[in-house]
Amino acid sequence: MSSMYSSYSVAAAVCSCVFPALAIVTVGLRIRARQIQRMKLGPDDWLMLTALAFAISYCCLVLYGSFNASIGQDLSTITPEDYTNYQQHLYFGVIIAHLSYGFVKLAILQFYKRIFSIESFILSANITIVVVILFMISATITQIFSAWPIPDWWTLGATYTINYGAFLTAFAAIDLALDIVILCLPIPVVRSLHVTRNKKFLLVGIFWMGFFCVIATAVRLYFGYRLSEAGSGRPVSDQEFSYVSVHNVIWAEIESCCSIIAGCLPTYGPLARSLSLPTFMTTTFRSLLNSVRRKSTNRDTEDPDNKHTWYQLSEGRRNHKADPGPVLATEEREVSENWSFTTTSGQRNITHK
Repeated sequence: MSSMYSSYSVAAAVCSCVFPALAIVTVGLRIRARQIQRMKLGPDDWLMLTALAFAISYCCLVLYGSFNASIGQDLSTITPEDYTNYQQHLYFGVIIAHLSYGFVKLAILQFYKRIFSIESFILSANITIVVVILFMISATITQIFSAWPIPDWWTLGATYTINYGAFLTAFAAIDLALDIVILCLPIPVVRSLHVTRNKKFLLVGIFWMGFFCVIATAVRLYFGYRLSEAGSGRPVSDQEFSYVSVHNVIWAEIESCCSIIAGCLPTYGPLARSLSLPTFMTTTFRSLLNSVRRKSTNRDTEDPDNKHTWYQLSEGRRNHKADPGPVLATEEREVSENWSFTTTSGQRNITHK
């Protein structure tokens, strides 16, 4: 194989096998966690499955292209027919990759909405969802018409209608900014919780498991910038261009699959409990929620009007007016990882789903 394929082609092929396999496992565990809770798949789950489908499609395209379309090869060594095949794979791959990025973001935002039911937070999440959808549409349309007529995209000697490297750089920067916004979105809600600072950091850490995806996007941004330099007229050798191009492809694979993995990890609470993992892992959410309960009990005497008291809303008591008493910390009850925070009539409630 070493005499036929470059090390870059092999690296792209390996990534095309390893990362989607990990993503498939994590999504499967997410679905298993829903089954343990006896919950139907929600919008966030279906969006994550859609993102997985696009990520797998992209990785399969790269895997095939690594051995049959010269992905990772020195462009000076390929034939015009190989160049056409190479460019066709890249053209459709960019479209699929951007759709995968977008659907992962939508899945995470829908997951936020499942947990946090505060009106102001839902409004912020909905606005972010609209921005993500516009990002997906604009990235797809720009890629489709980045050369005109479209076959010029894979025609040797033809040119793009845009500076293609600048396009990759700009949209990678937007992608990076959206990732940071989505990661930071729950922080104001977490700060308002009646728990200790350490537990706030712990909860933020759970949502910030996707920080590696920000790093992957930043690396992809760097290689997009290197491509933009080539598009701006700076002399670039075929070997250097091949190096930058294949690394852009590899990090696109890593970003799409790792985003799916990170987006699924916070849903594993029920699965961890069912597997009888160590206590410090299985009681994380319960500890956070019990801290909130203790806080509500302590403030009951300080706030006789119950304007700032936290209440547990059980399945049989959805309206706090039916039983205004706060739930005691000693109440033994199985706590699901799906709990939500709501604000109604001046009261802040925790709803167990």
